[in-house]
Amino acid sequence: MLQLMFLLLLSSFFFSSHCITDVLLSPPDITNPIEAVTLYKGELDFVVKCEATGIPKPTYQWKRNNQDIPPSSYITYDANTGDLTFKGFSEREEGEYRCYASNVLEQTTAVSVSQPVTIKKYRFLRPDSNLATEPVSIKQYDYVKLFCKKDKLEVVAESINYNWYSKSNDQLQLDDGRLYIDQNGDLHINYAKTTDASDPFGIKCGLSGRSSANIVFGDAYNLYVTPVTQIPGQAPVLKWFSANIVAEVSHSARLECVFSGYDPMQPLPTITWTLDDGTVISTNQKYNVSSNGRSLIIYKLLEQDERNYYCKAKNNFGESNPHQVFLNVTSKPIFYENKAPRDVTVSQNKDVTIPCEARSASGEATPSPAVWYVNGRQTGQHTNRNKIDVKTNSLTIKSVKKPDDIMCVLCIVSNSNGEKMGEACVNVILPIDLTQQINVNQEIDMGDSIDLTVLAKTDISQQLIYKWTHFRNKSDLVGEEPKFTFHDSVTKVAYINTTGMTEAEYESLRGDYVVNISHLYDYRIERIHVTLKDKPAPEEPVATEAGFDMWIIGLIIGILFLIIVIIIIIIVICRKQQEGDYNVDKKETRAGLDPEKELKDKGFNEFSRPAFDDYDYPDKKPKVDLEYDDVPIGGDDESLGEYGDEEDTHFNEDGSFIGIYDKKAPQKPPTQTSESTI
Repeated sequence: MLQLMFLLLLSSFFFSSHCITDVLLSPPDITNPIEAVTLYKGELDFVVKCEATGIPKPTYQWKRNNQDIPPSSYITYDANTGDLTFKGFSEREEGEYRCYASNVLEQTTAVSVSQPVTIKKYRFLRPDSNLATEPVSIKQYDYVKLFCKKDKLEVVAESINYNWYSKSNDQLQLDDGRLYIDQNGDLHINYAKTTDASDPFGIKCGLSGRSSANIVFGDAYNLYVTPVTQIPGQAPVLKWFSANIVAEVSHSARLECVFSGYDPMQPLPTITWTLDDGTVISTNQKYNVSSNGRSLIIYKLLEQDERNYYCKAKNNFGESNPHQVFLNVTSKPIFYENKAPRDVTVSQNKDVTIPCEARSASGEATPSPAVWYVNGRQTGQHTNRNKIDVKTNSLTIKSVKKPDDIMCVLCIVSNSNGEKMGEACVNVILPIDLTQQINVNQEIDMGDSIDLTVLAKTDISQQLIYKWTHFRNKSDLVGEEPKFTFHDSVTKVAYINTTGMTEAEYESLRGDYVVNISHLYDYRIERIHVTLKDKPAPEEPVATEAGFDMWIIGLIIGILFLIIVIIIIIIVICRKQQEGDYNVDKKETRAGLDPEKELKDKGFNEFSRPAFDDYDYPDKKPKVDLEYDDVPIGGDDESLGEYGDEEDTHFNEDGSFIGIYDKKAPQKPPTQTSESTI
């Protein structure tokens, strides 16, 4: 009885643990907000939303400046909806807010952290309501710059609009570009008119934000313009340019140049912008030249937009020199491609590495090492180093398990321009396992069936796909099921019935059957080998050593054969050259003789058939023509005297006949005959 109870408990434990792991789970994934943002709020009541996906459904928590938000009548959040509600918002609630979405997975909790949401109170204030007035005196047609005195103003807004007003709060008109307001709010009067002093109460700058109804004014000026009797002509002169312009990647930048120079025929000079390579800039999708050429706006900045730009002006009285304006393009840390944290789904028992490698913009200091968070908590002494390996630019989770290692990992890198956050949520799923053993080696006779049933299981979140990737050692059926296969879509049983096959079809069944079982995140390959009992396997060709193809051997043999042929040709040529040498001549030369001089002295320059008259015959000439061999070359014993002892021979010991023509001794005529001898 006790044994039965133990078995029941054991099976119950096994069943319950199997059910817990084989359920649909996924970590929380925040979908809003998805990027860092700064909000300027003018209203008192508003809501900031946080939204996330995940199974089971996540719950939410908001933190302010990395601290829990205490209960308050001004700030509340809903743990089920993620809404962060502000009532009576003021400067005291300003700060950086982050949303934390979490779901409970058995005995662990996965937590995702949102990008920061910075909230500020929108305001344009002048604590000192008294306006000061400063007098300014200039001559007619002269240039003058009036500064926007905003040091006494308190301004907090996403963007600021600058305008100039009369003391009666009427907005000044820019008079077709004669007046120009730069990005700092300062007013440039290209040439003064006497009517500029018409308002005795002066002029002042005014700042506004999203609504022109909310305007705050700076100190005012009283402008006095002295008339002149003679209209001057002035060449352009640079009076002001935007220096130290710094802008972030993907944002816009505004460069400015302001020139004086009055020309009655052309009141405003013509201003031209060029790149540092001399290219003239015109308005297009990248650039906007406006305000009579004083302003150059560059959109969607790239790192390569950091360079020198040049402005110059001309009118009928002259032309200015080009003036350099440098744009410094900067950025928060930039993640390297494929080195930023990204969500990952992985099968159980594998290692997971989350990268976090970033750089700064070109020419700037390297970012700080990454600071890592696991499920919203910074890594430290409490981190299990046997499970989680934290490095400078990566974090590895070893041999992940479901559901224990379903988690979200966060890294933060920073430089002088700010910080960049990247998050990766890790979802662990069950691996692909076979539900029954496969008969991997099958030997069949005609009429038998080949069992191709392959049954597998995996995580409940995935759907398995079966693909036959090889069939009978051929690759032309990739992605197709084998021919003759019968498949039951309900039981998943698959087989090949050889009954009724032709002999050729039956023989073609021999070989390997390979199936690839896969889903989006994992795969498994199984192989079934089939042999035929009554058909011996064909002899396999001797395989060459792996990685060494037969064509390489053939190439080497061909090269060796070509080398041997070349060597033989060289030997034959050398032998021919040696046979062409006149060795007798060389030996006579070594003996102290000079055959060449002998030939020259004796006139042996040409040899021809000897004429019959050259011989002293006592009788008449022969009746028949002599053959060449019938004419004696000589029989005088003295013909070889010069080479040594006189001997009765026509040649010396080397067979040389040199010297036989030195003296012509009387020759005895050959015996004559009237018949030719054959």
